[in-house]
Amino acid sequence: MSSNELFHQLQLQIWNITWNRYITEELFSSRWWGSLIFLLVLYAIWLKLLDKSRAFEITLFGSFVAVQAVMVDIVGFSMGLWQHNIRLLPIVPGVFPIDFTVVPILLMLAHQYGATWSKYLTWSAFAALLFSFVISPTFQFFDIKAYYNWHFAYFVILMMILAIISRLVIEMVEKTVKAHSTDFSSSIEISPFPQPAAKPLPDSEENNSDDN
Repeated sequence: MSSNELFHQLQLQIWNITWNRYITEELFSSRWWGSLIFLLVLYAIWLKLLDKSRAFEITLFGSFVAVQAVMVDIVGFSMGLWQHNIRLLPIVPGVFPIDFTVVPILLMLAHQYGATWSKYLTWSAFAALLFSFVISPTFQFFDIKAYYNWHFAYFVILMMILAIISRLVIEMVEKTVKAHSTDFSSSIEISPFPQPAAKPLPDSEENNSDDN
């Protein structure tokens, strides 16, 4: 058996174990319902506080955060630094509760209320501390997520890196959009092509004939 075939067989075994555990131990358990309720409450708070006039920008910012958070989670899971014991969906790793919800929402709020870089970094640091020393230990206490040879202080560093990269990316996108919008407006106001002469109105033609 080749290494590719062996790896595929191991994947199938992991999936069978994952699915059986999800059906028999995780789905609709008290911890599963607790995770779901926690996420719904968090979403409700975010929607209540969200600046609707900046919804697109803030949501785009959150998507940048989510992509990076998923990558970090996959790397940490692959290295055996943590695992998800309770998953809302039977996927490995169970990225939805944290990577697609908790981390993006915390940093989206920091982005919304941090108009300047100094305020943004302050809010981001508060979000990182909240996630690292309150939310993550709570997940561990209820056995929703387990950590191995991992210090929660590392999350502070990782979240600050995510926060800085995401802010830089969204600012770059905004500058690019504004630049292209300005160029487009200028091309409309000052056209390099000659404009055809306007056809005189019928009334103008009749007035000219009467004068003659």
